[in-house]
Amino acid sequence: MTDQIEFLKRMAKGVAALFGENCEVTVHDLKKGYEKSIIAIENGHVTGRHVGDGSSEVVLHALKERDHSKVEDDYNYLARTKNGRILKSSTIYVRDKKGAIVSLFGINYDITDLIMMQGSLK
Repeated sequence: MTDQIEFLKRMAKGVAALFGENCEVTVHDLKKGYEKSIIAIENGHVTGRHVGDGSSEVVLHALKERDHSKVEDDYNYLARTKNGRILKSSTIYVRDKKGAIVSLFGINYDITDLIMMQGSLK
């Protein structure tokens, strides 16, 4: 598991470096509980979250309300930050050998400025 977490942390750095400061990437270890699961975060300023904070409401709802065997990766959904920024997001659920969800890899890309530019061009 440690090797897997270290790999996810390296992936987070790589994705954030590729897409820049508008791209937040999180690694969650669910053994720490859902509300304090973030163990690595790149560009946390996008949502204002830090290491030790929890998952988004969308993810918490999926993990608490549904049978985990039915929880699937969620790609390219829209979300909104507390201060109104619009995010394009993806959540990848990492499972152990028994199929239990043990960690998450999350990507949140702030598209607010892109939407504003699109509106201006119209």
